[in-house]
Amino acid sequence: MDPHLLRTYVTVVRLASFSEAARDLGYTQSAVSQHIAALETDLGMPLLTRRPVAPTPAGERLLEHAGALLLRLDAARADLDRFAAAPRA
Repeated sequence: MDPHLLRTYVTVVRLASFSEAARDLGYTQSAVSQHIAALETDLGMPLLTRRPVAPTPAGERLLEHAGALLLRLDAARADLDRFAAAPRA
C-alpha cells in the first residue's frame, strides 16, 4: 500500500471532496481521482462513494488503520532524518 495514496485517501475523506483534497494537497483533481482509483485497485474493493463523497464500510475500516500507519511512517522518516544528521564516530 503506497503511503502517498493513503494520505490522499485520508484527505479526501476528511474534506469529503476530491477537489478540496486536490487543493489541500497541491494536486490536480484528476491526480486525486487517480490516487483513489489506484488504492482501490490495489486493495481490490471500493473505498469511497462518489456522490456524496463518503467512505464505504471497507473505507471506514481502512480509516481505522490509516492514522496510525501514517504517524508511524512520519516517525520513521523523522528518526532517519535525525540519524542522517548525527555525527558519525
